[in-house]
Amino acid sequence: MVNKYHTVVIGGGCLGVSAAIALSRKLKNKNNSVCILEKGVLAGGISSRHSGIIRSANASIQAATFAEEANQMWLNIRDYWGIDIKPEKSGAIWIARNDKKEAAKTWQDLEIKLNKANINFKRIKSKEIKSLTSNLIRINEEHEIYFYEPNAMLFDPITVRNAMYEAIDINNIKLKENTKVTGFELKSGKKISKIKTNHGTILAENVINAAGGWSPQIFESIGVRIPVSLQPVYVSNWLISKKKLPQNFPIIADYINLSYFRSWKNGELHIHQPRDRSPAAIARSFAEEPTAMKGADVFFDSSNFTASYSETNKYAEMIRDRFPHTAPYIFNGGYVTFFDITPDLKFILGNDKDVDNLFHCLGAGQAFKYSPIFGEIISDLILGKKTKIKNFDLKEFSIKRFYKPGMKKFWDDVHGSQNTLRVREQATV
Repeated sequence: MVNKYHTVVIGGGCLGVSAAIALSRKLKNKNNSVCILEKGVLAGGISSRHSGIIRSANASIQAATFAEEANQMWLNIRDYWGIDIKPEKSGAIWIARNDKKEAAKTWQDLEIKLNKANINFKRIKSKEIKSLTSNLIRINEEHEIYFYEPNAMLFDPITVRNAMYEAIDINNIKLKENTKVTGFELKSGKKISKIKTNHGTILAENVINAAGGWSPQIFESIGVRIPVSLQPVYVSNWLISKKKLPQNFPIIADYINLSYFRSWKNGELHIHQPRDRSPAAIARSFAEEPTAMKGADVFFDSSNFTASYSETNKYAEMIRDRFPHTAPYIFNGGYVTFFDITPDLKFILGNDKDVDNLFHCLGAGQAFKYSPIFGEIISDLILGKKTKIKNFDLKEFSIKRFYKPGMKKFWDDVHGSQNTLRVREQATV
């Protein structure tokens, strides 16, 4: 017997689960109306390896507005998922370079724009920093400026992962783990009618692509080009004295050291670096053959589960620089994960360019904090409802933007095994 579903979600990470929950809820939780296909186990990719940071501040005011709405949804997640998950209301301190020139002005302009959008983000002085951090971090007000986002929050990724299993059951969603998509059948060349897997064929009226870094691999067979690549990031956790790390210690977004710090499991200090936003780094990510061929699997090889000596030492130096009063720091594990990115580092949300019943829900390296709101948006699109999200411009995040002349040239240059960037590099060696 071939199973048939209203919607099949490919990818069991936070975005796929959120979209499935929102859709099932709007379909009145009818049994087996929504199915999630996950090649491994639920949240087995980056959704179990993220920082758990929830914040709104973003250079894109549009993205910041989304995040602010998502924050409120996280605080009332029972209304959307049917379960409770309690965040740690830590707030976030942002540290930037005070060069009296462009960098400082950029951050000051951001403060103005965010406050106009009713997002609480304000400049603070050293006295407030000392109070918020129990005087644990090194500050240099002559060369640094500081901002505070009081509504930023923290989650434990594993707690969220376990809650997603519960929410799937409550909302009558069919979850098929260890189920790898191997191909598709198209109806009239415009709609996916069948999804082929290692466990048989599934019929679907609609398909949501929430496969992140695996997307290009999955959809290549039907000519759907997904402009997603990968940037690796190293993560490490450090034991420090519980007596020195106060409860509800704020997130430290350190743009001097280009690192994020957060308290982790009540006695550890977590550190990771943000995405590299430089055009050269983005181009290199798309020109990398292993990720083009293997997708995100390349980062989930067992050889990446151990810590890099050089990366560990680099992070140790960052901790010594920013947290001089918390020594000693005891390394407690590290691993490689990744940011899935697009050429312009923006999300991909909405209908596919060519396949009528295919909808993309891809987070461009910052999926977790947006997942509740993205689920609402995608579910409304599938059901033909007008989204209630304020200031939402679907065109800005449509996959169609990558086929405009300027972006199309970049995308053609770096696409797949025939990318010309890699060919040029080989020719000049």
